Amino acid sequence: MLPPSKREPSYWRGRLFKNVFTYKGKRVEVSSWSVKIQLFGKRKTFSLSSRNRTQAADEACQIYENIIEHGWESAMQGRSGAVSRSKPRNGSKISSDLIVADVDYWRRRLIRRKYSEHSSPESDGELSVRIEHAHTSHYFPLGTCDETQAADKAMKVYQTVVNRGWANVNATFPRELSVVLRWQDNPLTWTYTTIHTRIQSTVQSPQSRVHSPETPDSGLKAGSRSPEYTIALIEPDAGIRIAMEACASGQAGFRCGISFASAAEALREIPRSPVSFVLANHDLPIEPGTASLDELQQIKPGLAVVFYSVFEDTDHLFKATPGGSGIYMLKRTPSLRLFEPIAEMTGPVTREKIASHIRDYFQRLAASLPSDPTSGKLAKLTPREHEVLALLSKGYLDKEIADSLRISIWTVHGHVKNIFEKLNVHSRSGAVVKYLQK
Repeated sequence: MLPPSKREPSYWRGRLFKNVFTYKGKRVEVSSWSVKIQLFGKRKTFSLSSRNRTQAADEACQIYENIIEHGWESAMQGRSGAVSRSKPRNGSKISSDLIVADVDYWRRRLIRRKYSEHSSPESDGELSVRIEHAHTSHYFPLGTCDETQAADKAMKVYQTVVNRGWANVNATFPRELSVVLRWQDNPLTWTYTTIHTRIQSTVQSPQSRVHSPETPDSGLKAGSRSPEYTIALIEPDAGIRIAMEACASGQAGFRCGISFASAAEALREIPRSPVSFVLANHDLPIEPGTASLDELQQIKPGLAVVFYSVFEDTDHLFKATPGGSGIYMLKRTPSLRLFEPIAEMTGPVTREKIASHIRDYFQRLAASLPSDPTSGKLAKLTPREHEVLALLSKGYLDKEIADSLRISIWTVHGHVKNIFEKLNVHSRSGAVVKYLQK
């Protein structure tokens, strides 16, 4: 079993101690906890504000992460050797001295993602940032190619998540996510795409939303044929739901007719709605999604359900592929071509018909795949070089890579040099682009 990472409170729990002093000949132990942190050639003792050991460990971990991300100067500002009375990470607000208000810091963390939601000349070169806080992280598209503007927006996103929490950020700023349509799990045949969540600008029912064929997000150009298949979408996250509505309606022949925030609401409404098939989040909260949908299929026999899952990025997606399958085939599609594998389908939708089209689609794909020289070059990288390159693609700085992998910064430099040579590139951005083409 691997020891806990220094970025986990459990690591710091075992390193807490209480200072003692002598008063009138008696040994007295102070009530609060302390911790010693050594990093980047410095060592300092911090007095922690919480008397609860679990909260104190969380606070120590927070200080350590602050030093990693922003340096000793930020951690020590206003502390005079002791931690200020800020709330722990599970509190509602963190002291402003932990918030990075340095545009130059965020400029160094900007990255250009290979796949934007809609590939267009206007979106080429747009900047993104990966923000991590309280063991949660997301990529955020910043909507501009200007580094100063992008860094300023990245700083605002970070300040919002620190002061107001992830729920507020998710409702305020678009996120970049990877969505995989799980056509079959054995053999594993999935298609995946990148979406940007949408911000809900008008007040609508949190439960369901009916879409007219004339709505702008139908995705059909004037003169194109009327939608043949009407889709019911089940997605609890409002930002993801609105994005998936647009994607589901973006391909000729398909239209999102109605959407729901829960399987229970879908169970009540879909039986009396003209729905061709259901597109549902595989990980619906609270209620087991499959149980409600099984009941729906009993009420409406033959109704096909296509499941999808949502991930922070493709790295998490690939790691989530279930074991035990004899064949693994994953294909990236544009976000407005979600249903590319069944684009040629005609007539009523059935599970058997979808399975047949999926099989034919991936068989044609396998027969037409050329040899990819980039894949061959990536295969030459060592496992450690793959780890370094994966962190580079997330915008990690060298010292952050060193800490994450528990190696020296000089070792990181050596790995980066080897990566450049093996991929025949001359910059980090060039290496990341080749990595993201996988």
